[in-house]
Amino acid sequence: MTMTRIFYSLTPLALILGAGLPANAALLVGPVQDPANDNTPSYYAGPPLAGLDVLSANVIYNPSLNTLTFTSTMAGLISSLVNPANGQNLGSFSWGINHGFGTNNFAAIGLPNVVFDAVLTLNPNGTGTYRGNQTPGGSVTASGNTLTAVLPVAFLAPPTLPALPVAEWTYNLWPRSSFDASGAALPFGNSQIADFAPDSEDFSAQAVPEPGTLGTGAFGAALLLLYWRRKVGRG
Repeated sequence: MTMTRIFYSLTPLALILGAGLPANAALLVGPVQDPANDNTPSYYAGPPLAGLDVLSANVIYNPSLNTLTFTSTMAGLISSLVNPANGQNLGSFSWGINHGFGTNNFAAIGLPNVVFDAVLTLNPNGTGTYRGNQTPGGSVTASGNTLTAVLPVAFLAPPTLPALPVAEWTYNLWPRSSFDASGAALPFGNSQIADFAPDSEDFSAQAVPEPGTLGTGAFGAALLLLYWRRKVGRG
C-alpha cells in the first residue's frame, strides 16, 4: 500500500477522533513552565524570595465534579512565606481569571496580553479569598514547594453575565510579596509582584476528559485499527 493510500485511508477516522479537540487549541494550555530566578522584575520592590519564584503552574478543569484545581510549584518552600512567630503571610498568590471580560491592567508594565476580570487570592497559610468571599475550609493546601486549591466552579462565578463557558476561561498567576527587603509593608500594587506565569500571556485550563469522552476515544481507536487492517488486507 502506498503512503498516499494510507493517508487517505486514515483521514475519515482521523477527522472523527479529532472532532473533540477544543476550539481554542492554539491558546497556551496548562501546565506551564516558568524559568527559575526570574522573580525580580524592575517594578518589584520586595526581596527575591524563592517561595515567590514560579517554576510551574496549572489549572485543571474537571467537568464531572465541576471543579477547578489551581496548583503552582515554586522554587522555595511555601512554609517559608509564613512568619513562624505570628502566622502572618509574607506573601500571597494572585490568580487572574478571565471569564470573557478581561482588561489589560498590566499594559503599563509591558504585559498587555495578561488580562483578567477577577482575582483569586491564595495564601501560604491555607486561606484564600475570591471577590470578598473566603475559600471553603480545607480547599487550599501547601505541600513542600506546591500550593494547591480545589474549588467549585460555582464559587468562581464571573463578575457579570453572560460569560464564556468554563472551558474557555483563561488564567495567569502572579505571586506577591507583602513586605520590602527592610521588612516594611509594601502598598498594594505592581511593586508587590515578584513573577508572572506565564510571563506575558494567559493560558487555558487542562481539561479532565469526561467518562463519555474517554469511551468515544476508545471506540474511535478501535474503529481506526479495524479500518487499517481491512485496508492493509486489500492492499
